[in-house]
Parts: sequence; structure tokens; C-alpha cells
Amino acid sequence: MAQQKKRPFCEATRRRNIQGALWQNHDGNGKPFYVSSVTRSYKDDRDQWKNEVLHVPLDDIPKVIAVLQELETAAYQQMQADYQAKREEAA
Repeated sequence: MAQQKKRPFCEATRRRNIQGALWQNHDGNGKPFYVSSVTRSYKDDRDQWKNEVLHVPLDDIPKVIAVLQELETAAYQQMQADYQAKREEAA
């Protein structure tokens, strides 16, 4: 069995329970390309630490950022609408 090379680690950053890392890989011709991983750490209902990992090719990072920003905006708009509806019901 051929030994698999370890992917070179390039960079990491962290914001509380979210960690990002950048890794270098090589295609079949030996050309390098980069992949990011985003890890979310959390405790489950049994108080055990868990990790969710998403691997994102470098070219897809801007698309993922845009999608998350759109979802954040939609969530806040929905929360505002829910709050307004609740106030109108109470009036």
C-alpha cells in the first residue's frame, strides 16, 4: 500500500468555537491547490465535545461567505417580522 503524504498545513485562525485552517494539496500533475477547513466545536446534550467540519476549496470561499451573509440577513429580517407581529397581537 502506498504511503499517503500528509497535507501541508499553511495557516489557521479561530473565533471562539469556530476554527479555520488552510491546507495545500497537489493535483495529479503535482500542481499545488488549496483547501480550507472550517471546524465548529460544540458540546452535545451529553456534555461531550463534538466537531463539525466543512472542507471548502479556495475558489468557493467567497460563495460560502455570500450565502452565509444572505442567510444572516434573512434571519434578522424574519426575527424583526416575528417581533413586529407579536407586538401587533399584544396591542
